[in-house]
Amino acid sequence: MSWDRRDFLAAVGGAAGSSLLFAFGCGSSPARVRAPAQLAADVRTWLRDAVSRLAAVFPTVQAQAVSRRRLTGALDVLGMGVAIEQRDGIVLSVRDDKGLLREQVTSDLTQAGILTAVRAIGGGSQRREIEFPPPEDTPLELRAISETELKNRLATIQRVDQITSSRIVYSAALIDIDDVDVWSLAPDHDRHTRVRRILQRATRAAWNGARPVVENAERGWVGDLDDPDRSLTEADVTAASTRVLQALTPGQFPLASGATAVILEPALVAQIADVVVRELLSVPASRRPEVLKRTNGAIASSLVTLVDDPTEVGTYGSLPVGDLGELTAPVALIDQGQPSPATLTRERRAGHIGELLVAPTHLRVSPGTLAPPGLLGEGWWLEGRVSIAYDAASDRLVLAVARAREIKGGSTTGRVFPDVELAGSLTELLESVDAVTADSATTILREDVAGEPRWRSITAPWWRTKGVVRPRRGVG
Repeated sequence: MSWDRRDFLAAVGGAAGSSLLFAFGCGSSPARVRAPAQLAADVRTWLRDAVSRLAAVFPTVQAQAVSRRRLTGALDVLGMGVAIEQRDGIVLSVRDDKGLLREQVTSDLTQAGILTAVRAIGGGSQRREIEFPPPEDTPLELRAISETELKNRLATIQRVDQITSSRIVYSAALIDIDDVDVWSLAPDHDRHTRVRRILQRATRAAWNGARPVVENAERGWVGDLDDPDRSLTEADVTAASTRVLQALTPGQFPLASGATAVILEPALVAQIADVVVRELLSVPASRRPEVLKRTNGAIASSLVTLVDDPTEVGTYGSLPVGDLGELTAPVALIDQGQPSPATLTRERRAGHIGELLVAPTHLRVSPGTLAPPGLLGEGWWLEGRVSIAYDAASDRLVLAVARAREIKGGSTTGRVFPDVELAGSLTELLESVDAVTADSATTILREDVAGEPRWRSITAPWWRTKGVVRPRRGVG
C-alpha cells in the first residue's frame, strides 16, 4: 500500500489542535461555572432535603451529585486548541419494599432541578426526620489552571524531545484535566470527594520505508499538575521518537512452527490483565458455565497475583468513594495463580452519573524480582499495544502488537518485525508465565461510555511466557 504525506496525516489523526480536541471527545462551549465553596454548601443542603423527602416513601435511598470541569489542550504541527467543558449531574436511587431499584437522572444541578427529580421518582412534600452523620470531605484544594498556563505546558512537552529528524513528519502534545466533585448522601453517610485527574500525552509519527509508524508517550495520575515524579519526562518523549525512527527488518516475519518464549512489555501485560478481569473474574462473567469451569482451580502461574485497588494514592483510576457511597477497599482477584472467591463486584458509573456497571478501577499486577534483561533467552520481545480479542467460550486470545524483537543467545539480534500478533489459549499463556520483573509501568485508560468518561489504570511488570507469534492477520 502506498502513502503520501496527506494520507499519513489523515491516518494518524493529524490536524489542527482544535480537530485533535474533537477527536478526543471534547466540547467547545463551556457551561456556567460556580465557585466551588458556594456550590458545595448549596449541593449538600439540596441533597439532604431530597434524601429526607425520598426516605419518607422508600426504605432505601441514595442521592449522588456530580460537578465536573474538563480542561483540555492540544498542540500539533498545524496549531493549538483549548476546550473547556462543564458537566453537572444528579442521580437519585431508591429501592421499594420489594427491593426493586429505581433511578432518576438529571443534569440540572440546582435546587429546582433536584426537586423535580424527586417528584419524578415518587417523592413528595413529606420529609422523614433524619440525623445525618457528620460530613466527610476530602481536603484537596485545586488551584485554577488558566488557558495560558495550559498552552505554555503544551509547548514545553512539544519542545522537550531531543531528537530531530526529517523522518518525523508529525508530532503532537495533549494535556487533559478532569476536576471532579462528587457528593454522595444517604441516611447513613454524607461524603464529598474532590479529585483532579491529569493525562499527558506526546505523539510522534514517522515514515519507515513505505510504512507509517506512530508512537505515544503517556502519563496519567491524580493530584497536582506540577508533580515532577508523575509528569512526562524528556526521556519519555525522546523514547517515543527513538521507537518511530528504529529500523524495521525488511521481508516477511518468519512463519511460526509452534509456541515460543515471548517477553511482554507492561502495556501488553496490562491488556491481558484487563481481559482476565472483565471476561473471567467479574460477576457478569462468572455466571457463564464455560467461565465457571475454567476458573475452578488455578488459572495462572504462581508468579501471578492481581488486585483491583481503588485506594492506591495518586493512580489515575483511584476511587476513594464508590458510586454507591461506600468507602472503597482493595479486592484480590488472583492470589499466586489461584482465583479469589471474591469476584469483582464493584459497580461504577461512567462520569459518576452513568449506568451502574461492574468495572475495575486501578488494577495492580504484582512485580517479581528480575530486571528486564534478566528475561532474555530465546524467542521474541513484544512491545507496542494495538488491540486484543478474546473469546471466553474457546479461551482463544489474539493480542495484536506493534513490534517483535528477535532474541537469540540471551540478547536481541537487531531484527525488528512490525505488525505481529500473539495467539493461543489465554489459560495456557497465564500458566506459562515463568519470569516477572521487579520494575513496573502504568497504562492509562480513559474510556467513553455513553458519552461519559470512565477513568482506569493498570500497573504491570514485564512477563516472560509462551505463545504463537505470527504476522498480524489483515495487515499487508
